[in-house]
Amino acid sequence: MKRNGYYDLEPNTAIRTGSQLEDYYMNGGRHCGAAYLRFILMAFVCFYNFGFPEPTGIVSTLSGFATPCFYILSGYFVLPDDDYESLEKTGRKIKRSLICFASVFLLYVLINVLISAIHHIPLSVSLRSVFNFAVLNLWPFSAGSNIWFIQAMLYAYILFYIALKLDLMRFYKVLLILSFIIMLMTGEFAGIIHFHIGSYGFIPGNWFTRAIPYLLLGKLLREKEDYLLRMAAWKYISLWIIGALMVLAEIYLLGLKGVLVYEGHMIGYGVMAFAACGLAISNPLGRDNPVTSALTYSDPRLSGVIYMLMDPIFYILVLIAGSKYLDIVTRFGGLAAFAVSTLIAFLIKNTKPIKAMIS
Repeated sequence: MKRNGYYDLEPNTAIRTGSQLEDYYMNGGRHCGAAYLRFILMAFVCFYNFGFPEPTGIVSTLSGFATPCFYILSGYFVLPDDDYESLEKTGRKIKRSLICFASVFLLYVLINVLISAIHHIPLSVSLRSVFNFAVLNLWPFSAGSNIWFIQAMLYAYILFYIALKLDLMRFYKVLLILSFIIMLMTGEFAGIIHFHIGSYGFIPGNWFTRAIPYLLLGKLLREKEDYLLRMAAWKYISLWIIGALMVLAEIYLLGLKGVLVYEGHMIGYGVMAFAACGLAISNPLGRDNPVTSALTYSDPRLSGVIYMLMDPIFYILVLIAGSKYLDIVTRFGGLAAFAVSTLIAFLIKNTKPIKAMIS
């Protein structure tokens, strides 16, 4: 219930600032706000990566807002105004991200080796693919391309940690603007400005063109948290719809002009991501709500495990199906992978290895 511009989550408990909201999450309120959004976003990650069984492709296209949402949420909670607190949180995130990245890297290499052995396809690594992986976060093999998200997050946290140590985060808004401009110039507008460096006609989502701008946007939202918490829910919903229409218009117009080279950096995705995060953060539904309790049974470990497992499970399904059932797997394999990874996540989310990797 909203009273005097604030939200009561439980009797006599009003959330007035982002810090109080974070304390609420840390003390058992992860069934609310950002927690239920993280779980819902995993479904959109599935739709964006593997498609959705409907003929137009609109659902899959619009689902591209999900990844920016994760970065915004992380920036909101990991990069508060207090630099000492940010340094401490960023340091913890680096350690966990390193463990997570190393574990997932080994898992994905193993899966690709198995796929290569079964299909008798040699795995080759060139200097160019090493550069693409190390710098642009482009995974060189078929299964496991979603590792770029973890890798980009790790790079960004390391950069922020150094900036905090050198007392440079006070200039974060300059980096925020610069990174967003580079994101658009090397992505959505790459065809318009005829971007071309070497053989690259655009730069895909990576640590600088995706993680850093949206993490910093999350920090900016934390700075403007009072306005964020007071904004009415219908405004966020309307803004999300406007963002969705912007995505469709951008793709249509760029395609019409023949300059659509990459769909990963649409302005509309940013608008949709801001709206979704703002709605979830400012309206953290109570733990007594049966719907949100069912959706957010666990903390971020749940969505983290789903993310790590969904891509390899999909490729394993493709491997099992073979050419005979490939069409069925192409249509419904993503949903099946999401369901299986969700089940596994519920089973292993509280094990020690998972707790060490994700929080």
